[in-house]
Amino acid sequence: MNEHFFSKDNTSALKGVAILFMVFAHLFNNMELCGFSHPLLYIEDEPLIHYMIFAMNPVDFFIVLSGYGLYYTYSQGKRNNIKRILKLYIHYWITLVIFVCIGFFVVGSKKYPGSFLDLIYNFIGWKNSYNHETWFLLPYVLLTLSSTKIFTICDKFNPIKVFLFSFGLYIVVRFSSRYSSGLIESYQLVKWVDAYLTLLFPFILGMLLSKYWDFSVFKERLLFKINKNYVLTYALMILFVGIILVRYKYQSIFYPFYAVLFIMCFSLLHRYSWVDKILMELGKRSTSIWLIHTYFCYYLFQNFIYSFKYPVIIFVVLMVISWVCGILIDKLNYIIQKQLI
Repeated sequence: MNEHFFSKDNTSALKGVAILFMVFAHLFNNMELCGFSHPLLYIEDEPLIHYMIFAMNPVDFFIVLSGYGLYYTYSQGKRNNIKRILKLYIHYWITLVIFVCIGFFVVGSKKYPGSFLDLIYNFIGWKNSYNHETWFLLPYVLLTLSSTKIFTICDKFNPIKVFLFSFGLYIVVRFSSRYSSGLIESYQLVKWVDAYLTLLFPFILGMLLSKYWDFSVFKERLLFKINKNYVLTYALMILFVGIILVRYKYQSIFYPFYAVLFIMCFSLLHRYSWVDKILMELGKRSTSIWLIHTYFCYYLFQNFIYSFKYPVIIFVVLMVISWVCGILIDKLNYIIQKQLI
């Protein structure tokens, strides 16, 4: 990749961070789930792990990185994303077949596979009754398919105007969602329009970051700063704590900005090689881990996962299981896609 952009390794490491955030957040994203474990640290009557999840919204991270990467390929003249979408769906279908079959024996046929319509709806991503945490598959697919048109339109306008318009649309959609949740829940099409427009803003932020932020220039400016890593580490800590305080009171409207700033700081951070190797490996498996981890912690083997009692152990166990399964699914996915595409 051009030196003005993130390297592929940097992007993989960022995806690794995002998938760690996703797994942790899904383990402890409400008080009932926290109650399945034995947290050791509390703030007043609330476990610290529940506060922490407010800084772990991985969807915005993945969507910003998608906007960044897709704009880069667009700028290089690669503007047909059909193959990319087909590969993602094949990957998704493989996990669906495997875990619906397992679910049939563990939970029963009432949910896995359920009715024929349930099977079709989940197959295309229209509904997510098998695994709710795949909800952003379809909006992501739609963003990817429409990305060339989005980028072509945005390139015609001043970046400030693009930012202001997309942010204004985001605000309108977020507030509309808050006061029309009944309508969204009643009509699936409205739900997907709402999700698409909500994710459009972080997607465009990723595009603007790709187009206007010169990674190499910023890195050179920080190169001779003696305390560069301390400054960036403190910045990440402030962002992490700050978004918790803001999110806890004002909902999630600032998450796209948090994701962009976190990505910028983290990409400039000089990291130990062993840390990068772990993060890059997790980033490489991030799609599989995303598609399968909640089958273990929610739908099929919840009692087993939370039987480890302590949050750190629960988290590590789920990550290891998801990573190992991710390796196996990635190998199967590679074999199948090699034959089909």
